[in-house]
Amino acid sequence: MITGNKKDIAKILPYVSERLGVALQYLAETDFSKIENGEYHLDGDKVFARVDRYVTEPKDRKKPESHIKYIDVQYLGEGTEKIYYAAKSEAHKVIEDYAAERDLLFYADAGEKDAVTMGDGVFTIFFPWELHRPGCHAVHGGSAVQKIVVKVLAE
Repeated sequence: MITGNKKDIAKILPYVSERLGVALQYLAETDFSKIENGEYHLDGDKVFARVDRYVTEPKDRKKPESHIKYIDVQYLGEGTEKIYYAAKSEAHKVIEDYAAERDLLFYADAGEKDAVTMGDGVFTIFFPWELHRPGCHAVHGGSAVQKIVVKVLAE
């Protein structure tokens, strides 16, 4: 997992792949207050963004997840959210497998000990070998968020 702040993206670009650079540049240059919910293709199926609005939930109502084909670059246009994460291991058991249709696997409780609080320009990058549990409360009572997830093909 990599985390950083939108204001520092220009410093990071020389150190990432071209596709990851496209994703980060999109975050750096886009005014998300003017972006509607939906899917936006930045480089066909190699790099695309999904924009959605929802309200965060307690950690125990969210499931850890991972992906096989895509890297997730996650960012909030508004609101605050906590994402718990852990390195994926053989001990983590898949409980729902949507890999073929949606590149999405859900897991039983992963026992994550680490978390990142999203908001105020923070972005995170999750690789296929990492579990993450997004959409969790970072503040008591939750928060309405605008979530941007840029999917980057990991080949």
